[in-house]
This record gives sequence, C-alpha cells and structure tokens, in this order.
Amino acid sequence: MSEVESVREALPKGTSKILEVNVGGAQIRVKTDATPAVLKRTKDLVQSNYDEISEKAVGLSAHQKTLLVALNLAEELISEREKLRDLRRKVLESSDALINRVESHLSKAES
Repeated sequence: MSEVESVREALPKGTSKILEVNVGGAQIRVKTDATPAVLKRTKDLVQSNYDEISEKAVGLSAHQKTLLVALNLAEELISEREKLRDLRRKVLESSDALINRVESHLSKAES
C-alpha cells in the first residue's frame, strides 16, 4: 500500500491507526490519531525539508540528511514557540491596558 493510499484510508481524528509513510526513500510505519490532512501536511513538510537538504548537502548519507531535517524542524519549532510566547505577552499587556482604560472611563462616568 502506498503512502497516499494509506493516508486516504486513514480514519477520522481520535481513532488510532498505523500508516506507512515514505520520506526520502525510507519507509516507516507510524501509529497516529492525526487526521489524513494533518498527516499529509506533516509528511509533505518533512519531505520538502529533506529534498531541500538533499540538493544542498551532496555527499551526506540519508541518515545525516534526516538528522539535519530534524535539527532544522526543531529550530523552526523553537522559534515559533518564542514568537507565540511574545505574542501572548503582548496580548496580555494590551488587554490589561484596555481594561485599565475602560475601568478609568467607568469610574469617571460614575463620579
């Protein structure tokens, strides 16, 4: 069964299943409860990273390329988490400022 067929036959989210995924010529069986769409996007992201590294890093083994993919994706994840943390902080600060303004206007209106 091909990876695409496996993804198409996947059950809805919440139902665990085992699928075969092929990335960089390596096939692996994955137990997941991800939806077919999420699994396909994940596989496409990893494959895209692998292909990009393969073009630039000629002479590396498949294992080394896979490690570079993992490192690149981990770095991207850390960066996105930092951005999310900063955004949450800014939203909280803005929310607090707005609440203070509203409370200030309400207290002036009550006076």
